[in-house]
Amino acid sequence: MKIKILDGLFIRHNQIEKNRQSIWFLHGFADSGLAYKEVFDSSLSTEFNLYVVDLPGFGVSPMNSEYTSIKEHADLLSKIIKKETENSGKVNIVAHSIGALIGTWVCQQQSEKINYFFNIEGNLTEADSYFSSKPLSFKTAKDFIKSFEGEIFEYAIKEERYRRYYSSLRFAMPQGMRNWGVTSQEYIKNNKCGFEFNNLNCNKIYIWGDLDTPKETQDFLKEQNIPNRLYRGIGHWHMVENSENLYHDIKSAIKTV
Repeated sequence: MKIKILDGLFIRHNQIEKNRQSIWFLHGFADSGLAYKEVFDSSLSTEFNLYVVDLPGFGVSPMNSEYTSIKEHADLLSKIIKKETENSGKVNIVAHSIGALIGTWVCQQQSEKINYFFNIEGNLTEADSYFSSKPLSFKTAKDFIKSFEGEIFEYAIKEERYRRYYSSLRFAMPQGMRNWGVTSQEYIKNNKCGFEFNNLNCNKIYIWGDLDTPKETQDFLKEQNIPNRLYRGIGHWHMVENSENLYHDIKSAIKTV
């Protein structure tokens, strides 16, 4: 694994042939690229150029005053991807939770370049914003983070997946989390984000588990006939709870197109 900084974003990556396809990994609310730590030990690392991003205000990446909203983060990342892959192969996106909004917008903006979009329990319905909407219940980012850290810490005592999440949460900027929560609302209402994902023209699949995915989202998948893959017995963080199978199946899917 290597490190590079592109337009202020901290990015973990490998380095193989420049003309190979790339896979860009986007984390969710209050998370960081650490969620994808195992990918560099997977078979993906020998066949694809991997880019694991810390988005602005999360992980090691500082907040960016020119890009504050979640939609603007997509604009920034899209610009980076276009420049970084200008002379290389197709681009694949793997995005988790509300980070899948960013993934969807990148796929819209880079439609000619995108090969496959893997949406891991991303926001399709309003019910999916059970974490990212929490800042709206507090007057300030400081008030929110005090409550949220306590809540996640209680989960982390009992479950490994939440311990990984808590480690990233401690590095996330409270105002960055609030910005995502506030600026994502217009895209979540009336399940707009789900329809945007379904309308993408690229190869795409929604990856979900039966432990945490809300019933409203399960129903939406069926009603809209969205391509999906269910992993039974898996919760919200597939790349932590089920990394070996997930990365094997991502590799297989890319190789079919």
